[in-house]
Formats: sequence, structure tokens, C-alpha cells
Amino acid sequence: MKSNPRVMCAAAIFPLLTVVAPPASATDFDHVDVRANRVVSTHQAPYAVQIDDSFELLGEFHHQQASGKRLFNVSLAAYSNGGDIIMVHAETLADQTGDLDYGHLSATTLNGIGFGLREQCVPTEAATEIAANPQARFVRSRGFELTLPFYLMQFLQASTDGNAEIAISYGQAVASCEAIPDALKQRVRRKIEQSVSVATAP
Repeated sequence: MKSNPRVMCAAAIFPLLTVVAPPASATDFDHVDVRANRVVSTHQAPYAVQIDDSFELLGEFHHQQASGKRLFNVSLAAYSNGGDIIMVHAETLADQTGDLDYGHLSATTLNGIGFGLREQCVPTEAATEIAANPQARFVRSRGFELTLPFYLMQFLQASTDGNAEIAISYGQAVASCEAIPDALKQRVRRKIEQSVSVATAP
């Protein structure tokens, strides 16, 4: 059986990225403590994420982005094994309105910790948009060959105060966004479970 994940515009390939705000200095905020293949989010949604050693760190990227009327402070740590990518996003609402909630997503777990599950797929037709996407440009600048169509499986959780979130994403190129086979989704899920371990951080 095949099912169709939400087909996203290129600007939404990474969590909540729609309209890009003027870049903030990396010294203004940093929501991740990255040490080799371990990422600890340091905002109100504290998690420790361990990435398998088969993935190499591409680097960190800190910037501001707007989604609808909300402005986010975003810290990203990205890893790749050559063909696939793992990204850890730690984000906060710039205006601290406290309205982040992923209760509408399908509930799932990773290492026994609850998350909302979201799938995204960016089609080949979005090549021009993806070329202008700051996070896509960042991972490409660090050597990751981001080719379309591109599929992401994402695990999201908001802080109890609704002002921060974490997103753990696993992405790979696919043949088409029209109908992602369930078997492929299951393989991606197994890859995540084999390559990522997550725990709540103190």
C-alpha cells in the first residue's frame, strides 16, 4: 500500500520555515549544545539527542524565521551519512506568546518519549524555492547533496509553556512525492530508531 505524505513547498522542507526574517546574529541566541554526535537543547524543551557515529556533523546554523504571524529563533544541528540527513531543531517563539502545540499531529514515540509525527515531501518542481531556502543552502554548503524529490519524517514536541519546541528530522531523496510506499516509510522509521536515541535532559 502507498500513502501520500503532505506535499510541501520547498520553503517548508524544514520545520516551520515559511517566510525568512532578517538574519539574527548567532550570538543573539543558541538553543543547542553540540558536542560531536550529541545535541542537547538548552531552551524550555530540554532533550538530549545522540546521533549514530555513522553520521558526521555538518555544523550548526542559527537564524530567525517567520511562520505566518509568528517569529521563531531557530538553532539547527545537522548530520549526514552521505545519502541521508538527520536534523535537530531547537526553536523558541520570539514574542513568547505560548501558543505552540502539536496535539493535532499523530501521536508516536521515540525511545519511549512522546512526539507528534509529521511527514513532508518536496517535489522536483520546487527546485527554485529550495535553492533560496536558508537551511537548505546551509546543508548544501556543508557538502550534503540535497536532491529532489525529498522526504522528511519528523518528530516534534513543544514545551509545557508553549514557547519552545524540538524537532528531530530524518530525510532522504525519493523517486516521487506522489505516493510514498509504506515500505519506504517503515525503512525510514527503522533508520531513525537505529540512528537516533533521545532522552529528556535535566
